[in-house]
Amino acid sequence: MDNSDFRAFASNDPAATPRQPAGASCMPATLADLAPAFGEEITDPALAGITFPVRRIRLGEALVRAGDPFDAIYVIRCGFFKTVRVDEFGNEVVLGLPMSGEAIGLDGIDPGHYTADVIALDTSFVAVVPFARLAQLAREHPPVERVLYRAFSRQLGREHGMIWLLGTLNAEARVATFLLDLSDRFGRLGYSRTAFALRMTRQEIGSYLGLKLETVSRTLSALAAAGLLTVDRKTVILNDIPALRRLAQPHGESSSERATHNPRRTPSARLPSRPALRGVSNPHLALA
Repeated sequence: MDNSDFRAFASNDPAATPRQPAGASCMPATLADLAPAFGEEITDPALAGITFPVRRIRLGEALVRAGDPFDAIYVIRCGFFKTVRVDEFGNEVVLGLPMSGEAIGLDGIDPGHYTADVIALDTSFVAVVPFARLAQLAREHPPVERVLYRAFSRQLGREHGMIWLLGTLNAEARVATFLLDLSDRFGRLGYSRTAFALRMTRQEIGSYLGLKLETVSRTLSALAAAGLLTVDRKTVILNDIPALRRLAQPHGESSSERATHNPRRTPSARLPSRPALRGVSNPHLALA
C-alpha cells in the first residue's frame, strides 16, 4: 500500500476510504473476484466470469435491517460495517464489525430473514449474491459448493471466537485481541498490520467486546502508556505485537476481580509486567 493509500485509510476524516480494489466500484463483480474472500480460487472460465451486481452504501446507511426478508449474501468489496441488534430497552448491541473481503447475511439463511441491522461505518461497496442463484451454482459445481461451505465455517469460527473472548478474557486481553484481529484482517488485504484507522467509535468497540466505554478508553490509555501502541484520535499504531499477543491470553482472573483484590491499582498497573517494557515512559494519549 503506498503512502496515498495509507493517508486515505488512516485519515481522521470518516469519509476517507482506501483505494478501491479492482472491481470494487459499482461495476459488477465476478465469482473469481469474490471467491478469495472465502479462501478459494475459481479457475474454471465458465464459473469465473459469472457476475454479481455491486451496491454503494453511504456512511450511516443501512444495508439491511433486522426482519428484512433474506434473499442474498453480501460480500464487502470495500469498506467497513457494523452489525447491530437493538434490545427491548432500545439499547444497541454491536454483534460484529465486518470489513472488506468478508460476507454479511449468513444469519438469515435459517430464519428466512436477517437478524440484525447492518450499518455502514464508511462509504462502502458490496457485491450482492442472490442466495437462490448461489445455491443452484453450488449444487451444480463443487468449487462453488466449497466456497459456500467455507463461508459457513468462517461464520461459525468467528462466533466461537467471540464466545471464547467474552467468557475467558479480561478487559486488557479483550482489547488486545480485538486490535490483533484487526491487524490480521488488514494484513490479509495487503494493508499495514501495524498502523490503521478505527472506523468504529469507542462506544461501539465496548459494545462489541462487552465492555463499558470508560473501560475501553482506560485500557487503550494503559496500553499506550506501556508503549505497546500509539493512539492519535482514530489512528492506531501497534508498537509491540508480540507483547500484545502475550497480553491476549486468559489469565484466569478478570479485571474486576483483580480490582476487588486491590482497588487502588491503576489501569496501567494491571498490565502483565514484562522485562522488555520496563523503563518505558510513554505518556497517556488523549482519546477521542
